[in-house]
Amino acid sequence: MTTAQDHLAIQEIKKDIKEIKLRLKATVTRDDAKSFATKDDLKSFATKDDLKSFATKDDLKRFATKDDLKSFATKDDLKSFATKDDLKRFATKDDLKSFATKDDLKRFATKDDLKSFATKDDLGDLEERLDNKLVNFKSEILNSVDQVMGELKAIRENQEVHDFAHSRINDELSDHEVRIRKLEKTPSGA
Repeated sequence: MTTAQDHLAIQEIKKDIKEIKLRLKATVTRDDAKSFATKDDLKSFATKDDLKSFATKDDLKRFATKDDLKSFATKDDLKSFATKDDLKRFATKDDLKSFATKDDLKRFATKDDLKSFATKDDLGDLEERLDNKLVNFKSEILNSVDQVMGELKAIRENQEVHDFAHSRINDELSDHEVRIRKLEKTPSGA
């Protein structure tokens, strides 16, 4: 039989187990963390600093329009300047199409976006804390079980002693009954 105090302790342990299970379900697992981008994954993408060298719409506003060019030099005036062949060594629009645009980069996480995610160190710390809690919890359970088993052993030993005492008393009673019968059978004057 368990005492009310043992029953309350067992109920408290069950409650703690449920709480730990709920906490474990809410944590990020190693498999979850594998789907996050790492610093090495992000190194291959263009940074804000990389994009600063590209022209913006505001940069293009300061250049001349078609109307502005009417007052400028003609083809004959430009013969001494670089030709298309001279410019082939420079990047073309098609060459630049392979680079990421601002819109392309908006799809990716920024450093600020990634700050809210757990790092490997955070996950390692969490794992260590959970391991410590589980070890402590296991220790508490085993200590409680040891205590209950100690009490159960004491009860069994007491029961064995009690049973032995009853057995001895029953043997003595049987012996007394045999002796009484013998006395009753013998003649009273003998």
